[in-house]
Amino acid sequence: MTFVEECKAAAGPVWERWMHHPWTEELFAGTLSDEQFRYWLIQDLPYLGQHITTPMYPKVPPTSPFIGLCREYAVRAQTTRVELETLGDVGDFAKTRWAARPMREGAINFWIRTAHEGSFGDMCAALYVCYSFADTFGGRLKREQPTGLPPLQQAWVEQWVDPYFERLFECIRDGLNEAGEHATEFQRDQMRWLFLRGTQWQIGTFDVSMTMSDPWPGEGEECGVMADAPWLGR
Repeated sequence: MTFVEECKAAAGPVWERWMHHPWTEELFAGTLSDEQFRYWLIQDLPYLGQHITTPMYPKVPPTSPFIGLCREYAVRAQTTRVELETLGDVGDFAKTRWAARPMREGAINFWIRTAHEGSFGDMCAALYVCYSFADTFGGRLKREQPTGLPPLQQAWVEQWVDPYFERLFECIRDGLNEAGEHATEFQRDQMRWLFLRGTQWQIGTFDVSMTMSDPWPGEGEECGVMADAPWLGR
């Protein structure tokens, strides 16, 4: 059993929840509403702070392609990601950190703290679920080949069937496996915790996309990405 497999087994029902989240099941069934889908896309835009992993660069093993892949991601995040197609609805504000709802903000802070405090193996554990989309969504698309998906949803899933994203996923997977092989039991346990928490944060972002509600404290009713800026109006 690889260390990645150990982490999945340790996460137990949490990993299964991720693999079969209602948002994903409805997406592949063609029953996910446009509103639920766009909520996810808009909330995925604040995540495109492509410098999240920069503090990790000095800790990356010289044999890993991680830094080069991240630099390519920085370009793709600003030019080709399907999420950018939602900007016509909400404007460039959606790409700023202030557009993030609480669940997305929490996930970003979790990854940044891990990059700042942890090892490269720690970061691979925390990011695994996020960088696994080529395996989870892309792999499922190849296996099931669903038909009749709305164009934007089809384009979003298809972007994960891309050699670049597959290489990025393999880099994180291999980095976590290698770190687990050479770690102490204390370090392995920490990586299991980071794997679990990363998965839980990612689940949370899909949970709120199903309900389309994730208000900031004191905000009251959520009315879009600008709702918690009362001086800007609604």
